This record gives sequence, C-alpha cells and structure tokens, in this order.
Amino acid sequence: MERCKNPWHKECKGSDIEVYIQVRGEKLPICRRCWGRIANKDLEW
Repeated sequence: MERCKNPWHKECKGSDIEVYIQVRGEKLPICRRCWGRIANKDLEW
C-alpha cells in the first residue's frame, strides 16, 4: 500500500492518495488530508 510523501509534512502516514505532485523531478503521492492543506496554501511550484 502506498503512503503519503508530503514534503512539508514528512510524518504523515496517510494511505488515501488523492493526487501525485512532482517536486524536484520526483513524483510524490499526496493523501486527501495533506492535499487539502496544500491546496489552501499560497505555494509556488
């Protein structure tokens, strides 16, 4: 089972993967909870 690899919340162990993001050339799975947090932030990719 795949786990969340949110680079801003490394201790997350969520397994309900919502999306994949690409950070520094690496494709990372992001869980539903973390994606909600990321989507609401003012981050530049």
